[in-house]
Amino acid sequence: MANLTTSEWKVVLAQPRMIAGSIRRSDIPDRPGVYAWFRDDECVYLGKASNLRSRISTHLRTSLDLSRSTLRSWVAVRELGLTREQTRRRPTVMTDVQVAVVTAWIRSCDLAWLTTGSKEEAASLEARLLSEWHPPINVA
Repeated sequence: MANLTTSEWKVVLAQPRMIAGSIRRSDIPDRPGVYAWFRDDECVYLGKASNLRSRISTHLRTSLDLSRSTLRSWVAVRELGLTREQTRRRPTVMTDVQVAVVTAWIRSCDLAWLTTGSKEEAASLEARLLSEWHPPINVA
C-alpha cells in the first residue's frame, strides 16, 4: 500500500487507529463515513456506512450469525477455509469455535474511520478509494 498517493487515501491512512477489541460503541461516531480495518499496518478491508456506529458494531458482534457482516463472513472464508455460502447461510451453521476465531481475528485489527456529510458522500468516497487500492478482503 506504500504506493498510494492520492490525498483521499492519505487522509484515511492518517486517521487515528484503535484496536478494534478496545472500541466501545460510544467511541464510534453516529454519522455516515468510511472505515478501514488494518492488520500489520496494511488496510485489509474498507467499507462505507450510512451510520458508522451501527455498521462497525455489526462487524464487532460475536453472534453465530455472520451473514449480516461482509467482513465477518469473508474472514471466516479466509481463516477457516469455509465457503461463502456457508458463512452467509441463515439460519447460521457456524459453531461457537468458528465464530470465536473470526471474532478474535477482527478484534485484533486496528480500525480507523472518516466521517462524511452524507451516505452518498461515503459511497462515493469508498468507490474512489477502492478504485485505487483493493484491500485483500474486499476482493476476496
